[in-house]
Amino acid sequence: MAEKNKRYFWLKLKDDFFSQKEIKMLRRIAGGDTYTIIYLKMLLLSLKNDGKIYFDGIAENFVEEIALDIDEDTENTQITFNYLAQKGLIEFSDAELEMTNIASMIGSETDAARRKRKQRTRKKALLCDNVTTKSQLGHTEIEIEKELDIEQEEEEIPAAARDEMESYFGSLTQFMYEDLEFYKDKFDEPNEIIIEAIDICRQRSAKHWNYAKSIIQSWRNHNLKTLDAVRKHEAKSKLNNYKPTNQEVDLNTDYEKSLTEKLGF
Repeated sequence: MAEKNKRYFWLKLKDDFFSQKEIKMLRRIAGGDTYTIIYLKMLLLSLKNDGKIYFDGIAENFVEEIALDIDEDTENTQITFNYLAQKGLIEFSDAELEMTNIASMIGSETDAARRKRKQRTRKKALLCDNVTTKSQLGHTEIEIEKELDIEQEEEEIPAAARDEMESYFGSLTQFMYEDLEFYKDKFDEPNEIIIEAIDICRQRSAKHWNYAKSIIQSWRNHNLKTLDAVRKHEAKSKLNNYKPTNQEVDLNTDYEKSLTEKLGF
């Protein structure tokens, strides 16, 4: 049976990839081109796990298992591993390795998204043909332009929220982009609501997107669609959870005691 909604991943290299000093130095080492290929293979291996490689314990050690996964010599993989660790291009523990520069290199889409993209391409091609025909007949192209504009607006992710996320959390991972795509039509004001969650993270010094995501999901569970509704909900929650401090209790107690003495009770 065919796998439902299969996800495809790809590696996006910037045009200056081979101009980076770390890559230049790696290639100048004897056998450097082989080590560079090993690095690229490790990047590809980590794609489906958001830039991480996990040790399954099949081989004697992590490096040997990576060499097995990417069909490369263990010694060459070890040399590459040591170089990448020295230059901060990987971080690792006994059971997990993270490719530190991969966040902006990951591209992915589901089978359904791929089909939808191809459908849009075909539709736009048909629209272009339709526009040409109407132009030849002397008809207006306004309706076609409106349809294209509406389609583009529906496809756009919340740009302001994306910029705020990148500003506070750093480079966005593919999963963060997918979260943006998911939440864009779950609220009437997705930009404002996502930014509000980031502001709460900032107030609480929380530096992980999952923390903001849990806040957003909580608002969604409460069926809050607008920023105004969210703020009213948060204000009510603070009021319900408010507990007077010990100092406030002591002050109230002293005041009541003083008042009792003055009244002679």
